[in-house]
Amino acid sequence: MALGAADDGVRPAGEPAAFRELRKRLRDPFGRDGVGGSEGPPGVVVVVPSFTLDQAGMDKIPGIVHYEERLLAFLHLLRDPRRRLVYVTSLPLPEPLVTYALGLVRSLSVPDARRRLVLLDCADDCPAPLTQKLLRRPDLLERIKSLVRDPEDACLLAFNGSRYERSLAVRLGVPLYACDPDLSHLGTKSGARALFKSAGVPVPRGVEGVRDRDDLVAALTELRAAHPDVDRAMIKLNDGFGAGGNSMFAFHGAPRGSGAGRWIRRVLPDRIEFATPPDSWADYAGKLDVVGGVVEEFLAGAEVTSPSAQVHVSPSGDVRVISTQDQLFDAALRQTYTGCSSPARAEYRPALREPAHRAGRALAAAGMVGIASVDFVSVRGTSGFRQYAVEINLRMGGGTAPLMFLHGATGGSHDPRTGEFLTPEGEPCCYVASDRLHRDSYRSLTPERVLDAASRAGLLYRHADRRGVILHMLGALPAFGKLGAVAVDRTAEAAHGRFRRFVALLDALGAPGAG
Repeated sequence: MALGAADDGVRPAGEPAAFRELRKRLRDPFGRDGVGGSEGPPGVVVVVPSFTLDQAGMDKIPGIVHYEERLLAFLHLLRDPRRRLVYVTSLPLPEPLVTYALGLVRSLSVPDARRRLVLLDCADDCPAPLTQKLLRRPDLLERIKSLVRDPEDACLLAFNGSRYERSLAVRLGVPLYACDPDLSHLGTKSGARALFKSAGVPVPRGVEGVRDRDDLVAALTELRAAHPDVDRAMIKLNDGFGAGGNSMFAFHGAPRGSGAGRWIRRVLPDRIEFATPPDSWADYAGKLDVVGGVVEEFLAGAEVTSPSAQVHVSPSGDVRVISTQDQLFDAALRQTYTGCSSPARAEYRPALREPAHRAGRALAAAGMVGIASVDFVSVRGTSGFRQYAVEINLRMGGGTAPLMFLHGATGGSHDPRTGEFLTPEGEPCCYVASDRLHRDSYRSLTPERVLDAASRAGLLYRHADRRGVILHMLGALPAFGKLGAVAVDRTAEAAHGRFRRFVALLDALGAPGAG
């Protein structure tokens, strides 16, 4: 259950001003490439991997508390021998999983790194965001403050920046390395469309700023009248994530002229399709009346893909595109994210860089700091692929943890000229990743058994050849039958093959009677 303003520990009076004052001394926890390195402060990084998003959407994700394990990907920051990490979770992290994660970092002394890593937990498995739990625990806050020692030499690294992370930063006296919650409107569907348009980034034909169901009918009517060739429209709630607020409406049978609006209003409740059922028109329309949304044409063509680019904005305003990936989807309307393949396909990878960089510059100009992702739809036409920007996630996305695991495991970096990820020797690295490997049969498995079986099968990642499968979220296996995997190889085809072989291994291990 989401906490109310009266009991969540947030103290809004004066916090925005205090937060902005802290932000003045924020220093980049990463290196010059925007994703890691050993140069400079801060010497202490407090990692709070709280999934602080819409509670209704979070409730739909099995094992949500174990998503806090994904930011173990940032253990590569311990390669700097002067740095210490304080990592906070809802539940205790099993020591073998921590040791495994540390062992993934190339050229890292695990015993030394473990001495510079402090693990804290709230002993609380309820599905509320971790940051809310922390704000109700003054004892833990005092413990973190005692570990920071010098707030001038520390930063708070979070999955995303909400008013709760802002309150936590102010309570700790440590600047937050995530987006200022006062800029959250830029991450809404309407705010993103407006930012893209102002930055000259192409978007699908549509209408932003839809406030309620009357506006929705008007926007659908306007889209159909202005563009009769549009057969279907996407309707997106402003604050939905993971396709939880997406739906589709088909125009077939719509009359032309003045009667179109009345027809749309009449058929809309029965014709709308939801991306993540179960849902109902009454519930969906009620959410629309509260948060608003957008209407966009449903893009179709000879081939349609959904690439994404991650951008990093430093405290100084420097903007870098740090990765591209093709997003993988499943379920109704193929809108539910299940994983990604990186880098994005060569046919359109170069074309993603400029619009992503433009969006990043616009975010930087607005004051955004941290990692964000820009989602596109790529449509193949007679002259090749054309890119349309559709969404901004002002937070670490599904591709962030895989990218950070890759940085730690290989010691490589993103090449801005080609969009490839290269090892220090210049060899390309591709990966296929998912944090949604989920079957009831996997509940019979333990982390130790999976790691052992993958190692014996020659699938587990090895530093010697910089290939193999990196595992995470292993703590979700026993209770939820769920885990994450990043399959790394030299080519996309090889990475996909390695990923499929690993899933086949999991299925065999979880099969009835498997020893």
